[in-house]
Amino acid sequence: MPDKTFKNKEIGNIVNRQMSQWELSRAAQKKVDEPAHLSSGGEIDYITISRDLGSGGIEVAKILSDLIKWQIYDKEILDYMAEDMNVHVKVLESVDEQTIGWIRDWVMPVFTGKSEDHVQQLSYYKHLSKVLLVIAKHKCAIIIGRGAGLMLPRDKGLQIRITAPFELRCQRYAQENNMSVEEARAVVSRHDITQIKFIKNFTGKDVRDSCNYDIVFNTEKISPVSVAKVIWRAFDQRMADSQKQINIHADEVEKIVEEQIQHWEQWKIQQDTGESHIHLPGGQEIDYITIGREVGSGAPEIARKLGELMEWDVYDRDILNYMSKNMKVHVKLLMSVDERTRGWISNRLLPYLRKKSSKEHIKQARYYQHLGEVLLVIAMHGRAIIIGRGAGQILPKEKGLRVHLIAPLTQRVRNYARKHEISYEKAESIVRKADKEHKAFLKDFLGKDVNDALIYDIVFNTEKLDPDSVAKLIWRAFDQRIISKKAHDSSDTEEPDSDSSD
Repeated sequence: MPDKTFKNKEIGNIVNRQMSQWELSRAAQKKVDEPAHLSSGGEIDYITISRDLGSGGIEVAKILSDLIKWQIYDKEILDYMAEDMNVHVKVLESVDEQTIGWIRDWVMPVFTGKSEDHVQQLSYYKHLSKVLLVIAKHKCAIIIGRGAGLMLPRDKGLQIRITAPFELRCQRYAQENNMSVEEARAVVSRHDITQIKFIKNFTGKDVRDSCNYDIVFNTEKISPVSVAKVIWRAFDQRMADSQKQINIHADEVEKIVEEQIQHWEQWKIQQDTGESHIHLPGGQEIDYITIGREVGSGAPEIARKLGELMEWDVYDRDILNYMSKNMKVHVKLLMSVDERTRGWISNRLLPYLRKKSSKEHIKQARYYQHLGEVLLVIAMHGRAIIIGRGAGQILPKEKGLRVHLIAPLTQRVRNYARKHEISYEKAESIVRKADKEHKAFLKDFLGKDVNDALIYDIVFNTEKLDPDSVAKLIWRAFDQRIISKKAHDSSDTEEPDSDSSD
């Protein structure tokens, strides 16, 4: 529990001003603003932002607030509302008796059975919970930290997490606070430990678990301005709700591969004209997008739509396996790049393949080598959307945008059962087995944990975000000056960015 006395008059003024607005809204018995909706139709009353220190989360919240004109509630404001009893009473009085009853019913089970050994801490948690629930009921709120995304009802909020690699966060914090990187490491490390402990004690959840959020951003490559705009565009921008399925039959794979190889014949022309590249707003050139996914999270639909938007080729598991196992095609792939590039590919793969020298792993090691070569050749040619097969981890991260798709198990099972017209029980068995194999594959091939958010640039939870919307959000993460020719298509009437400096 925070141990401080609030002396900042500015915080008090902010809170009083906000509660005055609540009173006006209550008196009018309606909100001035129209409810915000996701493109899939879900109504969103608030946005929560969990962030690691030094990841840019505060800046994201400020930019987002300017875009959607919603009030920000940060740690200082939330603690002030929870700890100052006069203010706390006024906060509760700003909602009706029915809402008070709902808040009591929501909070009671959360804390039932918790130890009374830390009465003061428990009292703070209860007060904070009530404050968060009142804010959520008043809507149009951006709530930073304090476990809001893990405490509040998921169905009415958009839960965001902002993170970045530890060393980068330390460098940023050192620069922002005019201290040495060594000093910053101590501060950032201490903050991380405190945050994990606070969230665990308050909500019983792991703040680092991507499944607790709708979108997780790694700001290593994506700027706070771009993150804020992607969040903003998660809301209804008059996007079409496309639910088309794609099923590629085995006899079609050969034709698809041949067509994609033919596209590579234009590679040198694209290199000369710069058409193979697209840029993030920060300036980085992106040659490919990798999409890691949990089975049933919507990857085929998202990749298909994204391929249409960007006019890039899509490579799924069937295509990648065909390229890796058919030796005639495989040789043709390797011959599509020069000798120097082939040498670079071999050097790149060597660290991953050294540990697979035992006889029982020779066949597996050969497949991994061929798959790695295929992925690196595709990356060298660019303009590619690659689904699965650990592509995001084997390929150079500086030239790619690494996306990961997740969703609750029950939803993924339902999606799989519906798509393949099988029972829920059979689908659950298949999905669970696929999850296990996927985790083992990434660990065995690359030594990576599939659930580590830091090995991706963006993680999307498709529980509330439909595939069509996710595809457009990925597309919109790029520099709109490059892709503006598609900004006015019939399925997206959103106005282009007025500023191109993001």
